[in-house]
Amino acid sequence: MKKIPEKPVKESLEELKKDLDSNKINWADYVMADDSDSNEINLGDFDLDNDELVATASTKIQNEKALAALVYIKTALSELGYQTGNHNPFFFTSLVNISDNELAGFLYVNRDGIHSNYKEKSELQLIFSWDSIEDIELVEEDEFSVRIHIVSKEGKLTIFEPYTKNMLVLLSIYKNSWKKMLKEEMEINIINFDTQEEYLNWLQE
Repeated sequence: MKKIPEKPVKESLEELKKDLDSNKINWADYVMADDSDSNEINLGDFDLDNDELVATASTKIQNEKALAALVYIKTALSELGYQTGNHNPFFFTSLVNISDNELAGFLYVNRDGIHSNYKEKSELQLIFSWDSIEDIELVEEDEFSVRIHIVSKEGKLTIFEPYTKNMLVLLSIYKNSWKKMLKEEMEINIINFDTQEEYLNWLQE
């Protein structure tokens, strides 16, 4: 009987992470606008791409009791042809898998609620409005990924972020700022950032 060769074991977690990174979606593939400048937009560049930045952003939100209005992301999505409404996002991450079917799309969160393009790549659609959300729960976190449940009146929706842990920032926003603002327990300072550089500088002040 012929023996099937075993696959080699990964030498390190770093090697595994490189493999995962190589499978990331290039969001430039989803360019829809006619403007040639939009071809330079890769939404993955807007992610907080290391754990230190994610931790810094989460702590900053907790300490400052502030929401960051990410104007530059709204601008970029508009240039790509998405209808983003009137409000700037205070959270964005470029790739999540939604529901048990693991439908891929980005996550865009503003005053109206939680949006994604997981159903139609060219359309930004509302998943949940804030008045229907009862809780956001951390379900699982490992070295490279995070999984949450959005708990609504209708049930739970699983959102899995496979390559980064930006959703930990969304959890911090919800627990420390937005949830209290919804209950009118506190006023929130909203800071507008027209560029990603301004936002990253604020995080590291």
